[in-house]
Amino acid sequence: MEFHGSVQSITDEMIAIRRELHRCPELGTQEYRTQARICALLENWGIEHRPVADTGVVGIVRGGRPGNVVGLRADIDALPLQEDKNRPCCSQNDGVMHACGHDVHTAILLGVAKLCKAMEGELAGTVKFFFQPAEETVGGGERMVQQGVCEDPKVDYSLGLHVQPYLDAGFVELRYGQLNAACDTVTITVRGKAGHGAYPERGADAIVAAAGVISALQTFVSRSISPLNSAVLTVGTIHGGVKSNIVADEVVMTATLRTLDPETRSFAARRITEIAQGVAQGYGCQAEVEVELGYSALINTDAVVDVIRENACRLLGGDHVLMKQYPSLGGEDFQYFSDASAWGGAFYHLGCGNREKGITAALHNQQFNVDERCIPVGIELQLNILMELLTKK
Repeated sequence: MEFHGSVQSITDEMIAIRRELHRCPELGTQEYRTQARICALLENWGIEHRPVADTGVVGIVRGGRPGNVVGLRADIDALPLQEDKNRPCCSQNDGVMHACGHDVHTAILLGVAKLCKAMEGELAGTVKFFFQPAEETVGGGERMVQQGVCEDPKVDYSLGLHVQPYLDAGFVELRYGQLNAACDTVTITVRGKAGHGAYPERGADAIVAAAGVISALQTFVSRSISPLNSAVLTVGTIHGGVKSNIVADEVVMTATLRTLDPETRSFAARRITEIAQGVAQGYGCQAEVEVELGYSALINTDAVVDVIRENACRLLGGDHVLMKQYPSLGGEDFQYFSDASAWGGAFYHLGCGNREKGITAALHNQQFNVDERCIPVGIELQLNILMELLTKK
């Protein structure tokens, strides 16, 4: 189907919505105004919808012809950053900014929803629209899935995108298989025995033991993980001791662990525990290790990537479709939707930069900005991919 004309007819409206959302950003789990605005728009367009996961929204358009069920996801939360008040269309909420492009994602999904509703009679299958809260914090994707957004009717395929400023508007980036890492938090508590700093032999120094644990963990990846695989362990905090002349009896460290597949994820947790406990024991101390699971690794379904690639090449030209060579060790919770879909899903990157205009600042940066030409590109591309997934056997 040809969507270029219909996309152009709503582009100004969607850009205006994006700017409105950008001026009123809200942090994860606090997106009440954003939720209300999304609901109001869907109501105005006659789209069935309901709130979910406290501050999220799920909409649905039921086509007039049989077909698959496809879920499209956009995250809606912002980041705790202060935007320059002198910038046009800047945030009006002090200390909060859409510095990760979620306002763009939301505007694109709203545009797709509006056009799907306009052609629902000729639409094959059913489309679900997931406006997800708290991607940057507690994992709103998991909460939405737990509350049944991928059921009744069961979602067959899930589709998502993320803007990237290192790509100019009009370009996309794809990857088969692994795209983003699992993100887990490791807490290591080293316990020793307090004593006078002048007589260290009478205690068990948790600080020295913790230093040994940290040093040993620096070789965990290079000597426990294949060089053909990827993993990262970064110790980000360490707290211990009460006074300069007291042998510390406890040190608590926290670290982030990033892995790209379930097997490595499980192995890493076990090996980190073994290293921490073994090293601490060598210093006369004990170590307790707690691994808090975060987002799962984002692993694209190849058949869905094929559909994205074919449509992107046709719409944008093959020279504007780039293949990402390596996965990112950053986190992304889209995998919850993909795992809950009967035949999987895929996630891709949409260019939003403009090197000629200096729009190149990275995500999660106070200078982040977008070339709004990416919005109609995203809407048209999502519609074309969607139509093929709705009828894919």
